Amino acid sequence: MARRASDRRRNRRDRLAAGIVRLGGAGVVLAVAFLAAFLVREALPLAARPEIHDDRARVAPLGGDGLLFGVDPFVEAGWRLTAEGVLVLRDLRDGATLAEARPFDLAAGERLVAARLAPSGGVVAAATSTGRVALAEFRVVPEYGDDLARTYRFSEAKVRWLRDEADGAPITRLDGDVEDDRLWLAYAVEGEARVHLVRGRLKTNRLTGAERLSVKDLAADLPAPAADLALLDHGGLVVGLSDGAVLGFKPDRRFRTLDAMPTTAASGLEPGSGGVLAVRSLVGRGSVLVVRVGDVLEHHLPRPREDATLELYLAHAWEAPVRGLRDVAVSPRQRVFFALGEDELRIGQSTAGRLYGRSPLAPGWRGVLLAPREDVLAVWQGDGAVRLEPVELHYPGFTWETWFTRIQYEGLPEPAYVWQSTGGTESYEPKVSLVPLVVGTLKGALWALLPSIPIALLGALYCARFLRGRAREAVKSFVELLAGIPSVVLGFLGALYLAPKMNDRYLSVLLLPLVLALAALLLGALWARLPIQWRRRFHGGRAAWLLLPLFFLLADFLLRSGPGLEGWLLGEPLTAWLRDRFEVPFEQRNALVVGLAMGFAVTPLVFTLAEDAFRNVPRDLSEASLALGATEWQTAVRVVVPPALPGVVAASMIGLGRAVGETMIVLMATGNTPITSWNPFRGFRTLSANLAVELPEAEKGAGLYRTLFLSALLLFAMTFVVNLAAEWVRVRGRKKL
Repeated sequence: MARRASDRRRNRRDRLAAGIVRLGGAGVVLAVAFLAAFLVREALPLAARPEIHDDRARVAPLGGDGLLFGVDPFVEAGWRLTAEGVLVLRDLRDGATLAEARPFDLAAGERLVAARLAPSGGVVAAATSTGRVALAEFRVVPEYGDDLARTYRFSEAKVRWLRDEADGAPITRLDGDVEDDRLWLAYAVEGEARVHLVRGRLKTNRLTGAERLSVKDLAADLPAPAADLALLDHGGLVVGLSDGAVLGFKPDRRFRTLDAMPTTAASGLEPGSGGVLAVRSLVGRGSVLVVRVGDVLEHHLPRPREDATLELYLAHAWEAPVRGLRDVAVSPRQRVFFALGEDELRIGQSTAGRLYGRSPLAPGWRGVLLAPREDVLAVWQGDGAVRLEPVELHYPGFTWETWFTRIQYEGLPEPAYVWQSTGGTESYEPKVSLVPLVVGTLKGALWALLPSIPIALLGALYCARFLRGRAREAVKSFVELLAGIPSVVLGFLGALYLAPKMNDRYLSVLLLPLVLALAALLLGALWARLPIQWRRRFHGGRAAWLLLPLFFLLADFLLRSGPGLEGWLLGEPLTAWLRDRFEVPFEQRNALVVGLAMGFAVTPLVFTLAEDAFRNVPRDLSEASLALGATEWQTAVRVVVPPALPGVVAASMIGLGRAVGETMIVLMATGNTPITSWNPFRGFRTLSANLAVELPEAEKGAGLYRTLFLSALLLFAMTFVVNLAAEWVRVRGRKKL
């Protein structure tokens, strides 16, 4: 009776333990699934396409005729510039006139004949009927009353005349902007087919505080009348001619000549032959969009050449993006544009060269712009009203192309994989290629596994099959203790000790494995010639302990003589020799340093798992082999290793997963530069290190923030696949065994 009660209690405890184990396993699975689902949830919005909600549009009165119009960031007030030089500000909620201003000091009978708003807003270039040209800076300023209601007014306008001679020359096209302390303006004179680039600099008298505007004007003849033009950064200029040619100009460093840029195109592209209708700069003025007759839209940008000059490069071309293509409107914050047709528009992104879905556009429109906060598209209609359509751009600059293909970025000499997530201004073009990070992750894992896998596997085989008793347990315990060293300590030692110490000892470090292997072979041959009675004193694999002092002395001698050895063999350090002879670049914190530092983190893990795999091979197999006359080494290699091979492969793959996910060692022991070079003497950046560096500074919900989560999902998938494959190999091998 008591025995049955005891059996029941034992069964209950067994069932409880089994339930707890199942619950723990299910919890692990749920935790992994939750992590994957969270990463997918944060990265999934990147797949959303831009949308224009024309069904939620509202129409507001803006007034009568004019040359330009704009809206405030909250899209509650709108302004228009009339030909008489009057700025009229109206409330877009009730149509009331809020303010009027006359920033341009026009003479009697003088009118504005041309005007253009800068891509980022706030600067207007204007030309008068008498040939004068000016830049005006102004803003729409909100004011808050006691009830916190917003009203609006114009700020005090700054108008600077960059061409104040009233010679009556008709100016047909112009563009202007303010860059740092310089004012840039370009205009074309129709009658002479000439283009002018004007630079103004504000100079302040330190004694009186008075400002003086210094103006310089460069001109160049055109082979045909200019249809339109647009400024580039630092005084560059692109002119589209009526005959279809697109020309680029750049002033020299001393601003004495206006030099023409040669033109080129991407592989498989040819410039269109139709006449030019419009040329518009994208924000940042690093590239332009050209609208041609025949519904062709092109993306041109200046890029540097080997001789330090610039060429005008055709990066993308779209045929018939919309019906009746007339113009483009650009975003004030990013490389997004709207191709405008007679009755439809289409959203595009210039970096990736993508076009998105079509949306209807009110026929007879006079102007289109995107609000400063990029949430409303304003369409100025022929009747003086403005149609306000809500917009959701989402993340058009973050696409499959920008993550995984070579992109021709503004300012780079050729298409490339580039990760450079931040810049000095809001108009910076994000470069978010994940390829350098993936290459860096694989490169770090490769150079970490190269030294650690052979050492760990050979050490595990020696410990499992040659050592006996206390020696084996002591070695295994010591190696397992190494796994407890924090990664930050290893990274600290790699950055502050290994990197400078190896600077002139790379030849010694690379020769060390070969020298130790040759020494082991020679000593093994010598050991085999010793009398048998001497060798019997060292049994159970203890003879190898005699090699340790010799190996330490040999390694110490080789490393200490590293600088002298490199000077004797090469005449200079190895890194300088490689740089001079083969143009191999070198960085002090590089992949070799990381490989040695990360080896201390990976080796104990691989050693422990491989040693268990070797020891799990049934001893009957090895004893039978020894009984048949095989040596210990023959038994280990031919009898023990084949059954343990699945476990060994699994251990190596788990070590690979550990190396792929390592963060602190890579973060501290490399230059942390996102490059695609496999050169072991250069640094790199891994996915995990990039997350540690970028995520704390990324704006929540922004494109960079979600791209980082996408990279985390990619890293999760890589480690999950590696660990899953390792477990599959282990289980399959166990079944065969």
